[in-house]
Amino acid sequence: MPNYWMYETSGVLRPAVEAYLRDEPMTPEHIAALRAYLRQWIAYPWAGSEAVHVLRKAVDQLYSREAIDDWLELAIEQCIDPL
Repeated sequence: MPNYWMYETSGVLRPAVEAYLRDEPMTPEHIAALRAYLRQWIAYPWAGSEAVHVLRKAVDQLYSREAIDDWLELAIEQCIDPL
């Protein structure tokens, strides 16, 4: 299983996740960091449902908080909760 964001040590991901979770404004850098993290998570060999395939295809299109919200909602429905 991929590592959770709270164990990341570069200092880049934590501010992005915290801004997202606190519903604070997200910079393009925050969104890029969160997108990279979610890409790592969805690349894990989860049970291969059609929804997981959709998530894998969609992760590179996450350019807004709203897109991340939608992506995470589908991920959680598949019991994939990276946050």
